[in-house]
Amino acid sequence: MEASIMDGRGRRCGAVSGLTTVKNPVSLARLVMDNSPHSYLAFDGAEEFARDQGVELVDNSYFITEENIGMLKLAKEANSIMFDYRVPLLAADTCGASAGPMVVTADDALQMNGLPISIYAPETVGCVVVDRNGWCAAATSTGGLMNKMSGRIGDSPLIGAGTYACNLCAVSCTGEGEAIIRSTLARDVAAVMEYKGLGLQEAVHFVMKERLDEGKAGLIAVSRNGDVAYGFNTNGMFRGCATEDGFMEVGIWE
Repeated sequence: MEASIMDGRGRRCGAVSGLTTVKNPVSLARLVMDNSPHSYLAFDGAEEFARDQGVELVDNSYFITEENIGMLKLAKEANSIMFDYRVPLLAADTCGASAGPMVVTADDALQMNGLPISIYAPETVGCVVVDRNGWCAAATSTGGLMNKMSGRIGDSPLIGAGTYACNLCAVSCTGEGEAIIRSTLARDVAAVMEYKGLGLQEAVHFVMKERLDEGKAGLIAVSRNGDVAYGFNTNGMFRGCATEDGFMEVGIWE
């Protein structure tokens, strides 16, 4: 598992990768930011730091579910790396950022890869926030790709790729990590706001159209002014929003 967090005040950040026993990786990323002289710890060093910091540890079996075992079996049989459970199903060849291909069965029950959407759990979880003073922060946590190579690192713990926050905005990404890394997707939202003078939603539209090439991804973002934006080039993306005045919204599709 891997995660990162970034505070737009001074662009402080913390990231972790290669975790196998830390129950909440993003909490460890926060401790790397606050309690270490470094920005990024990985594998044995990250696990040792977790023990030193007294974070909650669990046996690796805690993270293994029957659903994930079934998905891994499908990926191995297809000799495929699955982007958040992406696997061809009933000739479907599309995917969603943390959503996977979607089909409607004869009984009209919405399914993803043969599983009811009601039990589907996206692997990547991100959060962006802005406070009353206009300070922004972002965090992203993931279990990575299904059937990935040993040692593979995705975009989620990479500052500027899957996570970024500064004095202008905060961004968290999901989807095909390799494409997000190549495009430095999260940082580019802030960059076009800074250098092109675009608003938040304009910046999101720009990077989604101009930076991803053939990659599939999505992102959520907030600005220091309290603007909320999102974008994705897939069938759907799980997302939600809440504001201090009580407004709440959740969505999957466009």
